[in-house]
Amino acid sequence: MIDKINKRGGLIWITGYSGAGKTTVAEIVSRELKQEGFPVLLLDGDDLRNIFGEKYGFDMESRKKLAYIYSRLCKRICDDGINVVIATIAMFESVRIENRESNLRYLEVYLDVPFEVRAERDPKGIYLAAKKKSEVTYSSVGLEEPKNPDIIIKNHGENIPKNAANLIVETFKRNFSDNKGPELVPTAAVESRLQYWDSYYKKREAPINPSAFAIFCDENFLAKQIHILEFGCGNGRDSFYLAKKHRVTGIDESIVAIQTNKTRAKNEGVLNVDFIHGEFGKATSGLPNEVDAIYARFVMHDVPLDAEMRVLNASWALLKPGGQILLEFITDKDQLMKKGLELVNDGQITDHCRRFINFEDFCNRLSSIGFSIDYSLENNGLAIHGDDNPTVGRVVAIKL
Repeated sequence: MIDKINKRGGLIWITGYSGAGKTTVAEIVSRELKQEGFPVLLLDGDDLRNIFGEKYGFDMESRKKLAYIYSRLCKRICDDGINVVIATIAMFESVRIENRESNLRYLEVYLDVPFEVRAERDPKGIYLAAKKKSEVTYSSVGLEEPKNPDIIIKNHGENIPKNAANLIVETFKRNFSDNKGPELVPTAAVESRLQYWDSYYKKREAPINPSAFAIFCDENFLAKQIHILEFGCGNGRDSFYLAKKHRVTGIDESIVAIQTNKTRAKNEGVLNVDFIHGEFGKATSGLPNEVDAIYARFVMHDVPLDAEMRVLNASWALLKPGGQILLEFITDKDQLMKKGLELVNDGQITDHCRRFINFEDFCNRLSSIGFSIDYSLENNGLAIHGDDNPTVGRVVAIKL
């Protein structure tokens, strides 16, 4: 059982328009956290409005005042060591900023559901009433959708509330639980991830021939002459291979790798490939406005879960409708899973730190964001390099 969060509780703020499924998801999140031993109080915006009576109307000024009351009530409860899960529209950026500044442990979740789906659900009859009044949509003038939520979930279609709740609970536990599990390795005893990779690429020991995954994707899933973004491109082995047929943009956090790739592209006269230094998922200049496909090999297990979510959400935003995301990563069935020095968040240190990924959970996270899984396989024998034969997951998903 996971140790309870002490000192201060965490706030899980689940927001979205009416009909997005906030209450259903919040109830599942609350129940699952309680089952794991967390002290949890579930709040619902509609219930709170009933409790506070008729003092507050439905005009934007009243709704904003009520949203601040919800925020400060949650803060007071969290300060007493109780975790709060709240389902509320309350879509005002200033309120969400106050939440983030006031709560040490704050997780903001936006259930992004199309108007047509919300209108079909219409649990409160709001959309039907608006239609009878000849209003085109349920009034949302003055409401502000979240600018930087921690999690965006497409809570409709094949994605069920249970999957959405599981993603929220997993993210909350990984980021905010006081249970740190096995002893942590002192920071000074371990090279940072970037130091490791800069040193690795300086040695120029990485293979330059294309990976089996790049060849597999190009032969089976990639149409001719499309624009591909490869994040975590490393020494460019797959970027240069894919650039033989496609337009490719590669991005990597290692400045050594990017400088080496730019020099190689210039020396070899490769014109349809660009390399950018930066972290995909965070603001980076030079990225294209949209691409047809996003590709990454052996990157997802090298970043923590919160960075994974930023990457997947950024991929969704950058892809054209119908665009593909193609990923290969080490899973938790790999033989190294329990051999290294164990860290938090399913990480182990062997030659460097890895996060071994549960394949089914990862596919569920993709679906939660709004991707449709087109191809998935977990096995060994797919990424053999010398004596290494890791168990990897391969996923190809489509932006609907």
